[in-house]
Amino acid sequence: MHSLKRSSRQQVLSYRDGELIELTLPAATTRVFGHQLRWGRAEEIGTPAYWTAQAWMWEAEDPDHYRLGRTLREEMLACLLGGYGIPAEVGLAAYDRLRAAPADALEDEHSVLEMLTTPLEVKGRPVRYRFARQKAHHVALCVAGLADIDTDAGDRDLRDALVGLSGIGPKTASWIVRNWRDSDEVSILDIHIIRACHSLGLFDSAWRVERHYAQMEAAYLAFAKAVGARASILDSVIWMTMRQLPQDIVANLNQKDARIQKNKTSKAVDIRQSVLI
Repeated sequence: MHSLKRSSRQQVLSYRDGELIELTLPAATTRVFGHQLRWGRAEEIGTPAYWTAQAWMWEAEDPDHYRLGRTLREEMLACLLGGYGIPAEVGLAAYDRLRAAPADALEDEHSVLEMLTTPLEVKGRPVRYRFARQKAHHVALCVAGLADIDTDAGDRDLRDALVGLSGIGPKTASWIVRNWRDSDEVSILDIHIIRACHSLGLFDSAWRVERHYAQMEAAYLAFAKAVGARASILDSVIWMTMRQLPQDIVANLNQKDARIQKNKTSKAVDIRQSVLI
């Protein structure tokens, strides 16, 4: 439960442990992020104020909501079995099945394939897991390879080490590290995060996640710092929100991005320089 008080500054109210708490945000017209953006209204989806308020409420109510595993291996499994092309509910069902298996079974590609090709139960109905053969191959190699990873390394070093495992790219590795370490040093550049950041004008229209992950991550982390939100929680909140929005609202956000990109001249260069120095 939360509400807004009307004033020049914005006040967001929420409850934590039965007590009313309050967040004060700058006025909607106040600029933020190197004067490139306006805060906007906290009740308007997609504004800096909206995302900041949502992240603050989630941090107050359930700061560990995104963690899935009890160990790094389990967290790796959960993230490896989810991702692009696999509905979250299906990925979690596959994870629940595999997490109960012993480590030696998970290092055997044929055993993993058998577990993934057996229909899963999702919302009371049988569902087949997509990419079962490919994922079985990656799971077996990743579980075996995890023994060679320095699990005491810093967040970014751990992320970079995980990228060396089969089937794990920067996004999945960042997802694992964020979940396991509650890390604010990495960003999970999922399609939903990318769309939200484009609507804010944070990303250059020429950037592609496959080639510009470092630049996009730096821009996102700089934005989180500018608005005073934990990058880990903000990332999760944006993902949860964007995937549930009606398509017409997402389309409006995409149109907003197009207008921002059309009106940009030197501003895009200024943002890139400020976050990459």
